[in-house]
Amino acid sequence: MGASQAVQSAPRGRNYVGVRRPAWSSVHPRLEAQNQSQSELSRLRSRRAINSGRADHTMVRGMVNEDAAVASSQRLALPLAGSLAYHITIGLPFTLVLLQAGALGGARAVGLVVGLPMFMMVASSSFWGSMADRWRNRKRVVLLSVVLSSLLVLPMPFVGTWGLIGLRVVQSFFRGGIVHLHTLFAELDASARGTQLGRLQMTAGFGWGLGGLLGGLLVPVEEYGSASPSLMAAFFVNSALGIFAAAALMQLRERSWVEQEQELDTAPDDRITLAEEISDGGVPLPPLAVLWRLWPLWTATAFLFAGYQTFLSFAPIFFTTLTGNTSKMGLVMLASGLVHGVTATWFGRLADQHQRETLLRLVCLGFVACMVTYTLNPHPLIVIAAFLPPIWMAFDVSATSLVADRLPYHLRGRGVGILNSCMFLGAGCGALLGGALRYSMSFEQVFGAGTLLAAVGFLIVTYATRSTEIPRA
Repeated sequence: MGASQAVQSAPRGRNYVGVRRPAWSSVHPRLEAQNQSQSELSRLRSRRAINSGRADHTMVRGMVNEDAAVASSQRLALPLAGSLAYHITIGLPFTLVLLQAGALGGARAVGLVVGLPMFMMVASSSFWGSMADRWRNRKRVVLLSVVLSSLLVLPMPFVGTWGLIGLRVVQSFFRGGIVHLHTLFAELDASARGTQLGRLQMTAGFGWGLGGLLGGLLVPVEEYGSASPSLMAAFFVNSALGIFAAAALMQLRERSWVEQEQELDTAPDDRITLAEEISDGGVPLPPLAVLWRLWPLWTATAFLFAGYQTFLSFAPIFFTTLTGNTSKMGLVMLASGLVHGVTATWFGRLADQHQRETLLRLVCLGFVACMVTYTLNPHPLIVIAAFLPPIWMAFDVSATSLVADRLPYHLRGRGVGILNSCMFLGAGCGALLGGALRYSMSFEQVFGAGTLLAAVGFLIVTYATRSTEIPRA
């Protein structure tokens, strides 16, 4: 049997090695050995590269940079429209509920309908923050909260003073979860937190202003105190806008928790978080200790908003008295919202360019300056001008950016929740204090007490937040 016949009759198993291959498929033994050695060397180098920390760091950095580009280019038009609709549902009941409470039960009812829901939001903001961290899903918390809080608006025209207060308290439990819309936007792009929050606050300003205007136009002041048709229609519009907001916010893309955790490995030197600090004994700090590092911010926030809410609780009534009717009061609210919306994106970019704590101190000084103007009440136009600067928005952007920068993903929801809890705690105390003082004091005297509280918050921010500063490169 010839060699060619032997090849043809040879078995075709892959382990058969006893027969020479045909000439047309043969490879020179030396070349074949060289190719095999190069292939093995390539596989070995690949394994080493994959297992090396430098390769992991490079891969993670590339993924984060790519994700940041996607986040900056993703379409936010529909989610921003949803945010606009939701913030209209804040500005509209701000007018409706306060004027209805004032018509039903006077100044004390106004203090209760603002203060007690604020205390509920103190607990609910932290609760929903922990749930957002546990579920590793901020959007689920936001959507659930928007839908349920919108439905609770519908029975409000039909209840009395205590029924209105009770509905607002239950509604505030769910509204505490909506604050994590700020967490969602802060995590869209870690390198531009202020810019993304500025976009969100732009919709907040326009929405709040439009809601206040609608409240002033839809319901005349004479129709408060009963379930009038115009009041029922206004609350129905509020609920419908909330449902639309939830549908639009479903289109917002949420970055996964894995992507968020990778920020710690790829953050530049000026974005090192407080979570990377360790105690003097070299033991990593527990979560509560890391959150406690921001105690100056928590304390100052409570004092600032306690002082500011002594004015804000009575703002619709105060401006109605100052201007003469609810329509002009609505125009004042609209003007404030327009200034808020126009300046929000600019302030967001400003927040990305400057030290967080420095900007926060300037914002807190603005709180004190506005409260001094309300207290002195030199002229209606000057008081209205003091109401136009969006100091609440400026504080929210700068403080939320600071918290998001200083805390890792697994603590960020709780951190933003604590920040908002302190805001609501202060606002609730301020509302109750203002309602109690208004019985025996004028508006200006009540605002003077609020000015003192805001000044305490400013002093804490000025001298105590230096412990959280991280120099920028």
